[in-house]
Amino acid sequence: MTGGFFQNWNGFVGIVLALSGVEAIANATSVMKLNPESTEDHPIVTKTSTPAITSVMIEVCVFTALLGLGMMALNGLQIHSGDVDAPGSPGVRDYMLRYMANVFVGNAFGLGVGQIAGWVVSIVFGGLLLSAVNTAIVDLIAISFLMSRDRELPANFEKLNSFGVPNLGLLIATAIPVILVVAVKDMAGLADLYAVGVVGAIATNLGATSTDKKLHLGRWERSLMFCTFLIMASIEVSLFIDKPNARVFAAVVLAVGLILRGLVVERAQKKAMPTAETTAEAKAAAVAPTFAITESDVSGAPILCAVRGIGRTMDFAIEEAKAWHRALYLLFIREQPVMAPGDRRRKWTDDEEARAIFAYARERAKGLMILPCYAVSDAPADTIVDFAATIGASHLIVGAPQRSMIVNLLRGNIIRNISDLLPEEINLLVFA
Repeated sequence: MTGGFFQNWNGFVGIVLALSGVEAIANATSVMKLNPESTEDHPIVTKTSTPAITSVMIEVCVFTALLGLGMMALNGLQIHSGDVDAPGSPGVRDYMLRYMANVFVGNAFGLGVGQIAGWVVSIVFGGLLLSAVNTAIVDLIAISFLMSRDRELPANFEKLNSFGVPNLGLLIATAIPVILVVAVKDMAGLADLYAVGVVGAIATNLGATSTDKKLHLGRWERSLMFCTFLIMASIEVSLFIDKPNARVFAAVVLAVGLILRGLVVERAQKKAMPTAETTAEAKAAAVAPTFAITESDVSGAPILCAVRGIGRTMDFAIEEAKAWHRALYLLFIREQPVMAPGDRRRKWTDDEEARAIFAYARERAKGLMILPCYAVSDAPADTIVDFAATIGASHLIVGAPQRSMIVNLLRGNIIRNISDLLPEEINLLVFA
């Protein structure tokens, strides 16, 4: 180490920022596979999370060190005004990896091969940057959705499109990175904005977790987390002091978020004031619709129909249940990629589309036992199969998939997924 304390501290901050990407995999523990002995009420994911976090941490540390050593092996680098110049290549700071490929491969195999290697590196890391952008957009969507579910943002942020993604959250999460890239031309300026955000997020997470007495953590775990929180908080303070643009950016984000939250709280307080009309509506919504039930005509195992909406699949299921004299379970699943606490306990009476579907079935199925089922799920195929096995259905009726080829490629064919999971004694009927 050279220089005084603050110069070395800035070097330490740079190292922490270089390794902070490991936080991305740590934040993914909430969607990892549970240990066999754990439950959703007491989730434990150590068998998945430990190898994942360890391998990513080793990769980040090793490759950062190797690339740093490789950069130090280059001859003629000069640092001035925050940029780096190389012989014949001024300003290589923002494309250092391509320059390293040009030099090392070119020296070994010739200038032409070195240029090809440089372009290959550029393409590969361009793809990695697009992946990072996608991660940022997905995280922004998830955060805005969960905050809306917690009544911290307007309810429009939780309205989903046909793909199960919030439209408003997607629009804003895409627009923010685009505006930042257009507004901040310098790579170092963008890095400063990232640094304040990621260090602040890690510090907040560690501080909130280590001081939450409701969490079952060991004393050494709390101590380690809290000490790390103090270090990250110190780094955040130093970033606020050294990087004024990042300070302004963080202040604007906080101000906008607090203003939106204030509007939501104010609106919720107004809606909470009871009136005679709203009380009557609440009582009406609490009463489940009366479905026509004639148990004397029902025989045999029930039929389960998974419906997406009012259409020919549900009509077909109703007619088949009448012909076979079977009870019919109608299952409507609200597909939701991001699950918030309490989502699985939501009722169909709170879902406008589900109410319309079950009301239509009640009118059409005169003299038939129909039982409405409702679920909020991030894995529709698993939920459908679970319902079918639980009620002991003889037949499962589903509509033909309406996803495009590219969506099936990304998310899988739900019919194939159901078929792979469904017990052999349950017949699968696909209505097309």
